[in-house]
Amino acid sequence: TLTRDYLLDSNPANAQQYVDQFQSIREKTAQSFSILESLAQDDQQRTALQHLRQELDEYWDPTEVVLDWSPEQKRTQRSLMLRQRVRRRQEVFDLAEQVERLITANYLRERQRITTAESDFRSSLGWITGIAMLLAAGIAVTTLMRMLTLERQSEAAEGELRELSVQLRTAQEQERKYLSRELHDQVGQMLTGLRMELTGMNRLLAGSENELASRITRAKGTVEQTLRIVRNIAMLLRPSMLDDLGLTPAIAWLVKEVSRTSGIDITSEVDHSVDSLPDAQRTCIFRVVQEALTNVTRHSGARNVDIRLRASGSWVTGIIMDDGHGFSTTSNKRKGIGLLGMEERVRELNGTVRITTAPGRGTSVEFRLPRPLEPEEPIDTNSDSGRSRDRSDRIKASA
Repeated sequence: TLTRDYLLDSNPANAQQYVDQFQSIREKTAQSFSILESLAQDDQQRTALQHLRQELDEYWDPTEVVLDWSPEQKRTQRSLMLRQRVRRRQEVFDLAEQVERLITANYLRERQRITTAESDFRSSLGWITGIAMLLAAGIAVTTLMRMLTLERQSEAAEGELRELSVQLRTAQEQERKYLSRELHDQVGQMLTGLRMELTGMNRLLAGSENELASRITRAKGTVEQTLRIVRNIAMLLRPSMLDDLGLTPAIAWLVKEVSRTSGIDITSEVDHSVDSLPDAQRTCIFRVVQEALTNVTRHSGARNVDIRLRASGSWVTGIIMDDGHGFSTTSNKRKGIGLLGMEERVRELNGTVRITTAPGRGTSVEFRLPRPLEPEEPIDTNSDSGRSRDRSDRIKASA
């Protein structure tokens, strides 16, 4: 088109304009060829591009010559030159179509290859996903089975630990009972006998004001004080009245002792039917009340404490309430050993413990124990087979 316009233009002043357009077209075409050659996929495309470029180079040369013609040359040779240019242009177009067909074929091949690769990828992804899901299911099942096994082992270990705790606590109670009886019977009787001997010696020296009589009096006071301490230790280890008289007198003695030593006003209301409970239940209730009162005297700062024990239906319920300063149940502080001991004792007998408290509102310890269907025979407080709370009286009487 540029050659045609130049040959038909009769104004010589426009010649340079056509030359500049020709150089611009040639440079842009060279750049396009560089891009195409860099994107060629195979030797066939490269060969076709080289052939097309050679044809274009041959196509540029006549045009460059024509642009130097004079107006006379243009008039005489333009018809011949235009026919030649049309023929050459058709050849270039044919080569360009060949290159285009090659590029299109390559595009289709690449598209087919990408489609096949995508299909293979989807298939592989499906297989991988299925295998991964199977592996995940297997791992989940294995993990679940392992967790169940560990949970069963943990429950078995916890059961064994609880059983061991029960055995240790039972052994502890038996040992306390044994020590309490030995202190009360053996040591108490010996101290009582020693006190009686000192009393007899003091009677023999009655009326005398020598140093021996005063020392015997002081020794008698020391023995009486030691006897009281031994009896208190024996009662704190395990009150003999809990076995001889029942739970109600034991609670009454505990309330009296705690109130005397701490100055706290303690009221108790105990259902006498709890005396017919088995020894395990009686011991548990006594220890829970004892631990609760110990916590009250040590930590609560309370002035009044109320104790209530009820036996109704198939349950025995108890509640110990104080008006102390309480504590926060949401704090990160762990429970004390006393509270844990209470909970463990009650849980061993299939009972429950609930502690209700708040800062400034006091504390309430409530527990429930299952009541046996067949109660034990009530303790006969008048029977001679029962143990006396203080055998020193009988010893003094027999002496």
